[in-house]
Amino acid sequence: MKLEKAYQIIGMTEEEFRYLDTTQILESPDSPTGYVVSFRYKSSEDKKLSVIGDWMFSDKEHSSFTDSGRYWPHQWKKEYFPHTLLGLKTTPKELKNGTKGEEIDVSKFEFDLEVLKLGMYEMEKDDETDIFSCTIPLPSGTYNYRFVIDMPDGNPLKMVTMTDPSRKGYAYKNEKIQYSQIRVPFCAKYQVDDRTVELGCDAVDRGKVRYIEFAVKKKFGVGETQPAAVYLPKGYDENREKPYPVLYLSHGGSESLSTWLNQGSVSQIMDFLIVNKKIQPTVVVMMDNSIYQWNHKEKNIPSLIECLLPYMEKHYHVASEPEGRAFAGLSAGGFLAFDIFESVGYLFGNIGIWSGGRRFEADYTKPYLKNVRVHIGAGTFDDAYRAFAQPLEQELLENGIPYTMDIIPGGHQWSVWRKLLEKFLSR
Repeated sequence: MKLEKAYQIIGMTEEEFRYLDTTQILESPDSPTGYVVSFRYKSSEDKKLSVIGDWMFSDKEHSSFTDSGRYWPHQWKKEYFPHTLLGLKTTPKELKNGTKGEEIDVSKFEFDLEVLKLGMYEMEKDDETDIFSCTIPLPSGTYNYRFVIDMPDGNPLKMVTMTDPSRKGYAYKNEKIQYSQIRVPFCAKYQVDDRTVELGCDAVDRGKVRYIEFAVKKKFGVGETQPAAVYLPKGYDENREKPYPVLYLSHGGSESLSTWLNQGSVSQIMDFLIVNKKIQPTVVVMMDNSIYQWNHKEKNIPSLIECLLPYMEKHYHVASEPEGRAFAGLSAGGFLAFDIFESVGYLFGNIGIWSGGRRFEADYTKPYLKNVRVHIGAGTFDDAYRAFAQPLEQELLENGIPYTMDIIPGGHQWSVWRKLLEKFLSR
């Protein structure tokens, strides 16, 4: 792709740009989206290097629960939307059945290896500068990506990757971060879906992120303390009269407490909504639920209620009444959100259940359930939509429990969950 005009916009020559060793976002009139990202990495090693990200797209005509248009970024058209395929050849029957069954055994999943390679671009090396680069046009929003440094036998399940050292994200101590992020501006000439909210705001208006450690009980078997990440809005004042609303936010399976900060762009979304007065200043708390192996009844929920909530209410000026508290989660965290709603919903005024729902029997006669504002969400072509979101909507409707629902174009992916977070907060 031609970059001459892009260089000129940022006041550089092509020769000067050749020596840049950090990934760049460039406005480009030659791009089908109005912007390009030049992924760049410097290495003297003589090897192949690729970049792979969640930037495959589709349209309504070619999307389904099992496939998509599989459009690459360079094929971009205005009517396209992000649609990343999970690459599953078969789906375990207990996931298909939806609401009943044992915990899902990931070893039963079979993958389409070619699908797992979608979105991979080979990078070219400039032997004079030792810089690997690849330029990709991308529309507005956040994209998760990584550099592929090896792929034995051409098998993506054996892929060896690294994050982009020029795009470091959040991490707690030795927490392993699997992806880097790039956040691309909106161009109305070539795009329809404006995701400027994911870019955040100027540094002067940004909130802060802190990592904390809170004491946990011995019965949970995870040590004496556990970490959490806390987003504090700009101007956080522990002495103000009214406590801050607080959102407890869960990641999905095989993820960790920093996933929402990185892949979910939560601090950028919060900053943007607060500075533009779309929502009131709010504290967000992100915990590590994978450590408990999603044992909701005996570990996840008791740890939240008995340990994390008391810690936050003692050390931070956050709401301790249901109307000021919210909980939301995606995928595995969406199942957790439902179980919190059903078992201790009296502690929360709002619950977000995204790409998840009820998997076991529930008692909808509990009177407090009608006092919770439930938000259901999923991708239009997410298996979790038909398996969980649709049945849950029907059950809440039949039992007179108030809810709102948002279905976002896409699959089981972060572009959907970031949009759901925005809608949940803005209700």
